[in-house]
Amino acid sequence: MYKVLIADDEEIIRRGIAYFLKKDPEIQVVAQAEDGEMALDQAMEYRPDLLFVDINMPFLNGLDFIEKLKAVQPDALIIVITGYDDFKYAQKALRLGVFDYLLKPIMEDTFYGALHKAKEQLGRRQKQAQYLEFARKLVEKNRPAMIAEFLEGWLDGRLTEAEVQERTAALDLEIPEPFGVTLVHLEDKDNAEIGGEWDDDLLFYAAENMAREVFQPFRPVSTCRNPAGELVLISSGEPRAEWEAAGEQLKNLLQTHLPVDAFLTRRGGEKLGGLPASYEGAAEDLRALLETPQLVRDAKKYIEENFAREEFSLTDAADYTHVSPQHLSRVFRQSTGITFMDYITRVRIRRAIELLRDDDRKMYEIAETVGYSSQHYFSSAFKKVLGVSPMEYKKSLQKK
Repeated sequence: MYKVLIADDEEIIRRGIAYFLKKDPEIQVVAQAEDGEMALDQAMEYRPDLLFVDINMPFLNGLDFIEKLKAVQPDALIIVITGYDDFKYAQKALRLGVFDYLLKPIMEDTFYGALHKAKEQLGRRQKQAQYLEFARKLVEKNRPAMIAEFLEGWLDGRLTEAEVQERTAALDLEIPEPFGVTLVHLEDKDNAEIGGEWDDDLLFYAAENMAREVFQPFRPVSTCRNPAGELVLISSGEPRAEWEAAGEQLKNLLQTHLPVDAFLTRRGGEKLGGLPASYEGAAEDLRALLETPQLVRDAKKYIEENFAREEFSLTDAADYTHVSPQHLSRVFRQSTGITFMDYITRVRIRRAIELLRDDDRKMYEIAETVGYSSQHYFSSAFKKVLGVSPMEYKKSLQKK
């Protein structure tokens, strides 16, 4: 059913058009107006699909009415009614985007010819709108899969910058800046106690849901599955400390609630152009982590949890991993290429770098937080790793 508005200052014309339209079961005359101002009010109220508009009307003539209507209802289909004397105005109306025009006196066959063409146009629009709505629903239904496919192509470097921008807009996808990339690898444990084997897809789905829940404060969050079957999670990377803590929380949740060992790496970046490189860095970190002996993994975990203790030592880590200090020292160096104590220093300095971004922190407070009771010793260790003192590094941050 198409809604029609008739606007003409001559009642006999309005009645005649309404009579013609009454014969068409697909047409409903929703309003009739005797001047342009009334027609504009009724058009705003009823939102008609088709309008028959006389050019010469009081208060607001047909051309001004059409111009005002097109500003708010650009898709309105308009047939103008004109006499021979104002045909030049009909030409102007056509330039305003009206669909057709009828000359007075209106002949029945001419009227129905114009009406038939208008209904065909409205029918095409209606079908197009239906197709667009169907496509929208289809895209929305498949959006997660489309996003995952897009992210995989982007991270693998298969898309140009123009393609990335185009697809980001098409998918209405928001990637935050600064961003964080988290990569999660799952390895099955013996899960006989939970009643059978978990399917890989089921494990991934469960891990993905947990990840979205944990990283909810770092929205917007996007996920995909890389060719190796690992979970890739892209989120806001700020605040940095909280974002890193969320990664540890996710790892603990996965290993607590799923029959898996979880291995997690992450990289952050400032601008989206660096996302593929950050992903590649996280992937390299993950490969290195998976190749690392379990003894070294356990020692690194213990270091991450205890580096802030000033008296922390190789012996403490050896006791935790149930091996001799000599054995741990040898295996650790063979695996990482650096000594156990050098690794602790790097972990402490990495944490110090994060804290230096906070202007409210005093230098001695940062030193104590990362495991140094002496500010002088902290500065010396910092400069040994980075080549500049903590104060010089902080000043360089402020310049940026």
